Amino acid sequence: MSGRGYSVLLSSLHRASDSALPLPTLQGLIVHYLAQLSPSPTPLAATIVASPLFRPFSLTKLDALKTAFRHAVHAKFQLLKGTPGGLFVPSLKVQLHTWLSAILRGLEGGHAITRLACSSGLLLGIEDVLHKLPSNQRDVESSVHNEIVLAFADVVDLFTSSDSWGKEFRPETEGGEDALTISLITSAQPLLLVPPDKFVALPLPQTLALLVHTISKAFTSGTFLASFASSLVYHSEFKIHAEAGCRRHDHGSPIFQDVDALLASHAMANMGSLSRLCSRTISLFVEHRPKLALPHVQETFLCFESIARNVELGWLSSNLAEATDESIAPETRPLTQSIWTILKTLLFTTIMVTEAGLSGLVYVPPSLGHMAPSLALAVLRSLSHLAFVIQKFGGAGHGAFKELKRAFYLTLDILAVHTAESQHFVQQLCEGWWSNTHDLSHPVQQAKKAFALSAIEQLVSGLSISTIKTFVLPFCSPHLGDVGHREIYEAAHSVILAVFSRGGQKPDEMASSTPPSDTQHEQERSFIASMVPFYVQCLVENSAEGRLNVVQLRLAFAALVKSTFSCGDHALAWFCIDSLLTACETSSFATDGERIHRLRLALVASVSSVPLMLLPQALLAVNDIMEDADMDDMKRSELLEALFHEVMNNIGDTEKAFAVCWWNEQRVKWPHLLVADVGPGTRTTEVRGVDQRSGELSKL
Repeated sequence: MSGRGYSVLLSSLHRASDSALPLPTLQGLIVHYLAQLSPSPTPLAATIVASPLFRPFSLTKLDALKTAFRHAVHAKFQLLKGTPGGLFVPSLKVQLHTWLSAILRGLEGGHAITRLACSSGLLLGIEDVLHKLPSNQRDVESSVHNEIVLAFADVVDLFTSSDSWGKEFRPETEGGEDALTISLITSAQPLLLVPPDKFVALPLPQTLALLVHTISKAFTSGTFLASFASSLVYHSEFKIHAEAGCRRHDHGSPIFQDVDALLASHAMANMGSLSRLCSRTISLFVEHRPKLALPHVQETFLCFESIARNVELGWLSSNLAEATDESIAPETRPLTQSIWTILKTLLFTTIMVTEAGLSGLVYVPPSLGHMAPSLALAVLRSLSHLAFVIQKFGGAGHGAFKELKRAFYLTLDILAVHTAESQHFVQQLCEGWWSNTHDLSHPVQQAKKAFALSAIEQLVSGLSISTIKTFVLPFCSPHLGDVGHREIYEAAHSVILAVFSRGGQKPDEMASSTPPSDTQHEQERSFIASMVPFYVQCLVENSAEGRLNVVQLRLAFAALVKSTFSCGDHALAWFCIDSLLTACETSSFATDGERIHRLRLALVASVSSVPLMLLPQALLAVNDIMEDADMDDMKRSELLEALFHEVMNNIGDTEKAFAVCWWNEQRVKWPHLLVADVGPGTRTTEVRGVDQRSGELSKL
């Protein structure tokens, strides 16, 4: 094909970067002639890959090149699709494959980074149109996979070459852009599309090292907050005040310059793609070459731990932890918002990369399992340093977002398998808090303690009774009544309930590599039984307004009663019920009605946990409550709903027959207790609902 447009394109490609054509126009010409050129686009592809126009490298130029080749695939596909078919006309797949092979031949001998950009565009374009091909003609991308793997391997070699001769030929870039970073960004998305069997042909140790280096550099190794304290200036009204100045002339505070530079970097803008590529590299590395991979994975985890540690130190020195919106000067708020954007990005990156390594670790051969605890501990330390960020997303426990929850629980599951290491971790955690006078009024320390309690909760099932007595209980006890730090308060109760749940486990169900003997298990049950009176009283005290809410109180009492029954002590199980009844009887309904109602709901929730021999007595107590003349109809209706739910859904098979018979005997008179003072509306509807659903039980 000839023409003035093609001549202009070739002329521009042979010039340096001062081409008369703007980059978008040049990009359009490349797309058009790559798709239209006949008989072969090979010469044009060779001219493009060797063109000085794309030197020195920049992300803008590489993106333009990648986009041009991507759109060329679309243009060629549409052209081939519109060509009339015939008996002797090759299939669409064959024609597209021939065209791709011709372009790939033209890329041979080009600079690795340019080849990487071109082949990345081709692969993305193929993925775009692949679903439009007939189902039996979709294997056209294999040759492009091979090319992108070879090009990326050459790029890796450029930046890992140890000889001085190789370093002399490092690629030049525009405006101080980092050649490694823009190369990784260019290939991050396409490399995710390469099949695993071809991806692992890459030099994975070097690939992982370069990715981790780039991510660490993007976050300045976690030191981006180091200049915050020195950038603050006194203001009579605001605690946090940093002068922005005229940033165009670098007259602003250093922290503004540091944060702006970090956010403006190419790596930070593309951190999602870099994190996914790093995650995939670790995952496939561990899966295919675990013996070689694990030391490199450990280095990666330690690098993220170092970044997180530096970030925590910077946050503590910045005074931002104790700042409120009102204490931050208006001109400083954009800065603090930018800092939080960076912190969130760091958290998500850490979770994505570490979770990939831990997921692969689950399947490594047992002979390599000795590295698992150290890897899990490195991840826990990293997350602990970032606890003040995690707290803003609901904490690390049950309220965490899905990805964090998966990484957190996976880490603890791996650690729990190794009993000695998990015991040592819990002991060190508790001793670390006791040996240092941490100020729990500081938000960072509050977040870290809540994180520590959430971790201990998941490890309790594998700890020895000695560790629980000596470390866990003293660590939790001060917070069981302290609602000043809500997250710590709830986490401490969760740990205690986790201890009680051990009583219901059989020796072979415990999360320990060496299950306890029958004697040890009996000692454990005896210890748990000895805790019951203390914790029953604790729960009664925490039934007051502003402490444990209704749902928490009901779950706690039900779990406590169940654990006492599992310990084989029926008297202790009734002690829990009796303590609730006593607390209700000794309180005045006039002054403490809401608290009494919460305790009664807790009693109803415990019905499904009592054994059959105690069930008649427990249900008799419930019936007495239903007939309490001081209780209003709304509360009685709520108790009936709760009781129906327990009988219908939670009570065991052994006890259900008795409970259903009892319910059918009582349900006839309960609705009559609700007739008085109940007018039309929601309350009447609720009562009828209970009566109607009672019929479901009568059919059982």
